[in-house]
This record gives sequence, C-alpha cells and structure tokens, in this order.
Amino acid sequence: MCGITGVFDYQRRGITIDAQVVDRMTDSLSHRGPNGRGVFHTPGLAFGHRRLSVMDPTAGGAQPMRHAARQLVVTFNGEIYNFRELRQELETLGHRFQTQCDTEVILAAYAEWGTACVERFNGIFAFALWDEPQQRLWLVRDRLGVKPLYYSTQGGILRFGSEVKAILADPGFQRRPNASGLDSFLSFGFIPAPETGFEEIHQLLPAQEMIVERGEIQIRQYWRLQMAETSYLPEVAQELFAEKFQQAVRRQLASDVPLGGFLSGGVDSAAVVAEMARATTQPVRTFSAGFEDATFDERSAAAETARAIGTDHTELLVKLDVDHTVEKFLELNDDPFADSSSLAVYHLCKAAAGQVTVALSGDGADEMLGGYSTYSATVLASSYRWLPRWSRALVRQVVSALPASNSRYNIQQFASRFVSGAEEPEGRDFGSWRIHFSGRNKTSLCQPHFLQPDSDPVGVYAGHYHSAPGAATRLKKMLHADLTFYLPSDMLVKVDRMSMAHGLEVRVPFLDHELVEFCATLPSSQLARLPFPKQNKLILRRHLKEKLGTDLSQRKKTGFNVPIEKAMRGELSTRFRDAVTSQRFRQEGPFDVDKLLQHAEQHARHEIDAGHALFSALVLADWWERWLHPT
Repeated sequence: MCGITGVFDYQRRGITIDAQVVDRMTDSLSHRGPNGRGVFHTPGLAFGHRRLSVMDPTAGGAQPMRHAARQLVVTFNGEIYNFRELRQELETLGHRFQTQCDTEVILAAYAEWGTACVERFNGIFAFALWDEPQQRLWLVRDRLGVKPLYYSTQGGILRFGSEVKAILADPGFQRRPNASGLDSFLSFGFIPAPETGFEEIHQLLPAQEMIVERGEIQIRQYWRLQMAETSYLPEVAQELFAEKFQQAVRRQLASDVPLGGFLSGGVDSAAVVAEMARATTQPVRTFSAGFEDATFDERSAAAETARAIGTDHTELLVKLDVDHTVEKFLELNDDPFADSSSLAVYHLCKAAAGQVTVALSGDGADEMLGGYSTYSATVLASSYRWLPRWSRALVRQVVSALPASNSRYNIQQFASRFVSGAEEPEGRDFGSWRIHFSGRNKTSLCQPHFLQPDSDPVGVYAGHYHSAPGAATRLKKMLHADLTFYLPSDMLVKVDRMSMAHGLEVRVPFLDHELVEFCATLPSSQLARLPFPKQNKLILRRHLKEKLGTDLSQRKKTGFNVPIEKAMRGELSTRFRDAVTSQRFRQEGPFDVDKLLQHAEQHARHEIDAGHALFSALVLADWWERWLHPT
C-alpha cells in the first residue's frame, strides 16, 4: 500500500502548480509510505507518491512510474494480485517489462486495452493515470472500496489524495463544513461516500472511475454486484466455495516482504489463517489484541485458534489511555469517523507492523455471508410489526425500564435499538440498527440551523437495501446494503486508516471480487437460516469444520469492540467535556452544548447508554478544531 496525491488544472486556465504545495501534499501521506517518495510534474499537472515497498522493493518500483514509449504516468496505491498472469498475457502481445512489480503492469495494460483494462484487475487499488497524448487523467477505485480516493474540484482545480489531509495540505483550498455529511456522521458515526465532512471534498464510490479530459469530468461505474439466486446442490456449492476461497487467499499471499495474519476469536480470521497455513511451509505469524475487561477480551479464543492451526502467535493487551490511543486516533481522522473499535485495531496494527509488512484479515465475511446480528434483528422486526400496537407499547415501557450498563452487547442496548428500529418499515428498520444519534436525539440536542429537513441518512441506507440488483430475498438485500454502504464507509475505513498509520498493508481475501460474485449467487438458505443463533455464515462454518475438524466452526461472533460505554463514563469524560465546550464549537458546531452535557450526565449516572453517541460528539468537536479550523 502507498499514499497517492495530485493536482490538475483540468480547465486548462494556465494555472501554475506550486511544487512546494505538491511536496506538502505528498509528505502529508508519509505514514502510508515510509519507504520512499516521488513526484511528477508536467505543465498543469502534478502527481505525488509515498511508497510502502511490498512488490519489487528495489528502486525500479519507485513511483510515480512512467511508460516512456506511450507517454503514460501512474501513481498507484494498492495491489493487483493477478499481475503476473496479466504480465504474461501482455508479453505475448509484445510488451516488455523492466521491473517485477504490479505498477508497471497497470501502465502496460492501459497501453494495450485503454480504460477497459480495469475490468481485468483482481486487487485492491486506487490510482491516477495520466495519458499525455490524449491529455486524459484517469482516476479509479477498486470494486469493493478497500482503498480510498478523495477529490475536490474547488476553484476549477482537481485535487485528489488517499486521505483528506492531502487535499487540505494545499493552503489554497478553502475549508467549509458539509452539513449533510455531518448529519450522516451523527447518525452512523461515519460519513458514507461520496460525501465527506467538507463541503467541496468528495469520495469516489467503490467501482467508480473518473475520466477528466477536454475540461470535462465524467464519473461512471465499471462494475456492479448482482445479488441473484442460483440453484446449487449443497455439496457443489461447498466445493466451489472452497476452491474460490483458496484461490483468493493464495493470490493474496504474493509478497516480497514479511507477511502474517490477524486472529480474533471468530471463524472469519480462523478460516483465512488456516488457508494461509496450508499454502506455506513455515508457521504463519498471527496477531491478536484484547483488554483487561474479560467481557471484551478475545485473546484466549484467538490463542486457542492459533494452537489448533499451529501459528507463531503474538497477543497484545490494549489499554485505552487518553494520552496516546485516543489522541492518536483523533489525529488520524481528517474526516470525522467514530468507530470506537478503531482504538483496538490501531494497537493490533502497531503490534503487527513491528514484525510484518503485510497482514491478511477476515474483514468482509460478515457482509458477504450474513454474519451480523442485524440480519436476525431485521427478520424478527418484520414479525414484531404484526403485534398489536398496545402490545408493542407495553414492550417499549418494559425496555425503557431496563438499567444502563457497561457490559458488552448488554440487553438494554439490544432491546432499545430493536424496539425503536422495528417500528420502521422494511429497509429502514435495517438501516436503524447502526444509529448513534437517533432523529429524536438530533432534534433535541442539535441547533435548529444545523438540522437538515431534506437529510435522511437512514433512508439512504435503506435505498441500498431496496436497490439490490437481482435480489430475490430479504437476506440478499441486506447483504447488498452492507457491501455497498456500511462496509466501504465504516469497516474498510477503519482498517485502512489504522493500518496505514503504521505503514502496514492489510489484505482482505473475503473481498476478492471473484469470491464475492460467486457468494452473491448462492441460495440464501446456504448462507444463513435467520433468525436462529449460529445459523449464519453456514457455508464458511462447514468449510472450517471440514478443514480443521474442530469446534472452531461453531464460535459465536463477538466482534472487535472496545468498552466505550465505560470509557465515556470514566477516562474519556474529561476529554469529552473539554472538546465540546471549546468556544468555537459552542458557537459554530451543531449541538446545543448545554443539552449535550446534560445527555452526558445522564449517561454518567447510568440512566441511559449513550457511549457511542458521546464518542461521536467528542470526535466531531475535535475535528472541528483540528481539521476544520487549524491554528
């Protein structure tokens, strides 16, 4: 992985691009690429690159990379896993290569097939390619959105980067808050693409490409996931899954630097690491993180998995101290992001980066195979709505009387989320499970000028549910919504930011697009039998049991969460108060701060569970000062 950035006078107004500005933009991404830097300049255009050397770490793989004969230049972040096969094909067509890296293959593939070459790439990537003869700039993001790509066209200048901070490094960019994006952030704790917290900074969506030529910008989708149902005999489906999963993992083992894997207590990472172990002769290096609070600690389960597979295992005890973890987390989040499990992932990546440069993870399996409890909740909600109104009102009264708790996945949190979300119609109920600030809370806690009458974040989430191409079942609609909305805007953002903070490349075999396309065609009954416990990810559980022959396949999903409810009642409470009571945030921010402080007091007294919402408010207040109005 690397960091990319660039500036383009796309309207050809004769603007001189300041080399010092490009240097600042490039070096703002130094954490993503500690092994080298490079810049490219031509009239009206500049590229910057920070390199994390993974494939062909020699000087020949340095970027931005040029194809002199065709006058092409590329700055590239990611991996093309099938680059060796593509290289062989291109060699038969007359192309010659000087390096052993995938970047050069991108240039040759574009020279041969034009922009259609992206349809041949299997990988995770975001890149910008300049075609000098055509005067064309081409920006691309991978199919599932593993790698980020931000851009702005403010002032008729196209700026882009792997992170928002690359665009902000240009002092000519004017920073203004985006009320719509920030409204979504309060709802979910993340801002879904294409929006950001800044009014004139956007994201390319997964599987989008931007073509800029003759002063015009065209954005189009080059791939769409079809959620069809195909009839497979169970044994045939199991065999095909095993084959495609093996291919996905083994493709992603290509590396010229040390490689390992993440282990939690669940089946997803266990399946990935087990496949890694079968493909290598040496014990796989694995890493896990846990907490002193036993209810949030998966180290013993991860260690059991490591022993069963025979890995070289490292575990880390995480302490959520304000002075280091939270402050570093806030520093990294140039676009508001409040998934508190990032605090643990930060330490996990830090530990792994001390021993390996590449790590494989189990991310994406839940969204692809139906692993989340939200899927069961949505099925139950459809039945719950058949109850008479008086009985539902009685349930709400009982739930409102439940005590708040510091416990992980406590009954009060589950029940209150369910009775609130289940009142919503199909699609909106599914989008409601991940709410941080409900619509009612936003109305009571936010300033009237901030509330957006046309903003409907839950409706946008529900739109991804209802627009699933070819989906015939509720499960497939839910999977489509999470694969296209939640996964790229939350889970993959978390992994990218926390790993690249330490110069660590994380690969995600479950999101190999060929594997995803196959699983999207499986009958829903072969993926999950909802809402029954442990009846999710069925095809993966059977696969793991067959390969390991142990009860690891029946592990309950626990998730990589942190005790944020407790932290917001204790060690983070002072940091929260300091952030939200700053003079600027009081004057400009979205909250009625006095009401927000009352909300925090209710949480402190265990009258409500609002830890995730308060953490979101802390993140937003810090972002307001640090990134929107830097000193």
